[in-house]
Amino acid sequence: MSRYRGKLFGAALGFSFGGPIGALIGAAVGHFIDKNQKEGGVWYSQGSERELHFITSLILLLSGTARADGVVTLQEVDAIRAFFRSQLGYRGPELKFIERIIHESFQKQVNLKDTCASISQRTSYEERLFLLHLNYQVAVSDGWLSPPEEEYIRHASINLGIQEYDYLVIRNSFSTYKTASGAPGWVPGAPVDPYTVLGISRDCSEEEIHKAYRNLANKYHPDKVAHLGKEFIDLANRRFMEIGHAYEAIKAERGLDRENRST
Repeated sequence: MSRYRGKLFGAALGFSFGGPIGALIGAAVGHFIDKNQKEGGVWYSQGSERELHFITSLILLLSGTARADGVVTLQEVDAIRAFFRSQLGYRGPELKFIERIIHESFQKQVNLKDTCASISQRTSYEERLFLLHLNYQVAVSDGWLSPPEEEYIRHASINLGIQEYDYLVIRNSFSTYKTASGAPGWVPGAPVDPYTVLGISRDCSEEEIHKAYRNLANKYHPDKVAHLGKEFIDLANRRFMEIGHAYEAIKAERGLDRENRST
C-alpha cells in the first residue's frame, strides 16, 4: 500500500472549520479520498490546520475577485495556480490538492460576507492584512484588475475588518497606469514611491515617518505569520524588507541619518 505524508492533506482529514471554508475543503478531500481509493493508495499525516485554513481563505478571496466582473479567464485561473507553484513552491500531491481546492472554489458561488466572517474567526488582524496583500498581488499578476474586481477586494477588506489606512497602504503598493484606451491597468512589481509604501504624505513630519515605519514593521513582521509555514515566510520577508527599504530611502532623501550623527 503506497502512502504519502502530506501536511496539508493530513490537516484536511481532521478539519473542523465549518462554513464556506469547511465546505470547500470537504469537497476537495472527498475527491482525493475517492481518487486514492481507486488507485489503492492512502494519504495520511499530522498537518497544519492554520496553514490549510489560510490557503483556502486566500483561494476563496481570489476566486471571488476573479468572478467579480462576470468573466473568469483561463489566465486568471492559471495565475492563481502559478502563485502556489512558483511563489510558494508547492509540489507533487500537495500542489494537486491545492489545485483541487482552486477547482472547487470556482464551482461554488462565494458569499463574501459569510466567507469573511469565517476567515475572521480563525485569523489574527495581521494574517488578514497578509491575505489582503496577497489577494492584490495575485490578482494583478496578469497586468490587469478591472474596477469590479478592485471593488470586490475593497468590500472584502471592509468585511475582514481592515482599517482604512491599512487598506490604502496595501492598495497603493501596486502601481497603476493608463492603457492606450485610457482604461486603468496595473504594473506588478513596478517601483513604488517610498512615501506610498509607508502610507504617508511627502510633507509629513519626521515623527510621522518614524511612527508609520514602526506601525507597519510591527504589523508585517514575518514572526506574525511564521505559524503558517515556511512557504509563506519568504513572502512575508519580502513585504517586511519593502517597508524597511522605503523607510531608509526617505531617511536618506531627508538626510535624517546625517542629522542624527551630527547631534
